[in-house]
Amino acid sequence: MSAIEPIHLFEKAEFSKENFVPKQLHIGDAGAAVLICFEPGQTMPLHPHPGAVEVILYGVEGEGILAIGEEEKPFKKGDLIFCKGETPIGPKNTGLNRFIVLVVLVLKKLIETQNQS
Repeated sequence: MSAIEPIHLFEKAEFSKENFVPKQLHIGDAGAAVLICFEPGQTMPLHPHPGAVEVILYGVEGEGILAIGEEEKPFKKGDLIFCKGETPIGPKNTGLNRFIVLVVLVLKKLIETQNQS
């Protein structure tokens, strides 16, 4: 059995001039974590997460806009947002520098398992 090691987000960050880069950090029974890295001007299309009960987004670096359903909110380093899995979201890098967002999904599988106990 191996020890659990911290994940260093800045070491995992990867960028491409062609498109934003989603880096899968963790997939488990209870949740998943993805680091999304944007160059200036890059956007992720609005999309829901139907397998998740809740989606948690954290601004790791830079600033941009977070589209949440019909709304757009400024989103920057240090910001934290919680939304339902069925709510469509789409980060956009509207800044002049790189933009990194950590997305954590609380999976429905976890809730179903707890309800069966």
